[in-house]
Amino acid sequence: MVLEGIDVSTYQGDVDWATVANQGILYAFAKATEGASSTDPSFSRNWTNMKTFGIVRGAYHFFRPAKDPTVQANNFLQLVKNSLEASDLPPVLDLEILDGLDARTVITNALKWISVVETATGRKPIVYTYPVFWEDKLGNPTQFSSYPLWVANFETRTPFVPGAWRTWAFHQYSESGRIQGIQGNVDLNQFNGTLDDLQKLLKGKVPLRVGSRGQVVLELQQLLKANGFDPGTPDGAFGTRTKSAVVGYQQAKRLAPDGIVGAATWTALRSTQPTPTPTPTPSPMPTPTPAPAPVSISLINVAKSYRSLPHQDQALNWLQGQIPQEVIEEFAKRWRQN
Repeated sequence: MVLEGIDVSTYQGDVDWATVANQGILYAFAKATEGASSTDPSFSRNWTNMKTFGIVRGAYHFFRPAKDPTVQANNFLQLVKNSLEASDLPPVLDLEILDGLDARTVITNALKWISVVETATGRKPIVYTYPVFWEDKLGNPTQFSSYPLWVANFETRTPFVPGAWRTWAFHQYSESGRIQGIQGNVDLNQFNGTLDDLQKLLKGKVPLRVGSRGQVVLELQQLLKANGFDPGTPDGAFGTRTKSAVVGYQQAKRLAPDGIVGAATWTALRSTQPTPTPTPTPSPMPTPTPAPAPVSISLINVAKSYRSLPHQDQALNWLQGQIPQEVIEEFAKRWRQN
């Protein structure tokens, strides 16, 4: 199984990330910097909008071997470090040119960039390259083999892996892809694994939205149910019923009700424990049942229009959170006549 993604830079113009996300693109890399001082004009906009629409995001630096690697690393960190979140992919070193230098110098400089960035972020950077450059130009160095490989190998879905690595993490399989939301060509990528495998590259929880599948989605569904919001049968598939439960939970917690499970929603779900049902204290004598308070809306009439529409499910989830558990249990008994 593979997961589809893209990588972009200013050459893609103003990307419509909402449309991109709706086409099943789960992750994307955006160019951040190049060399010692250059920054991509579109990076900040791309970086913000990828998060907004629930796309797992990564940032890459185009390496210029002839420039000071520490200065290049600081150029990247100055732009990215403060906004790099636990749910983001590790930084990427794009290594594909010699800049007129010999292979040994290029390797030494690239390792220095990786060392500085890894120390500053606590993340093992991903290395982007292509087979001919790595083997023929650099001599197939093995010092990078512990870092995830993003390999460029076009017109195939089974990429050639340079001998320094045993396998690949990401594969850029086209440089002329076309998808809605982007004018012109865009690079297309696949991830070598499931959403749960992608989760292992992150320090935090992976963002989830409609179309996500895996054990991490099952965890979300179980947390929703434990907090009184019904996503349907927990099956590890993020569908419209799960989205409805997410929106209801977000509204109850005064989070943005977008149906996307980002860092704020994950944090709230994992820190909130369901309120235990209090043990009733025995009363020495029967307590008379109070007369019902007058209401202006009849629940019987409201229930007649129930069709399990998303907004109706959200309203019921909200109402359930306002009523004591013992009242809900008594209502359920009377409703079922048992």
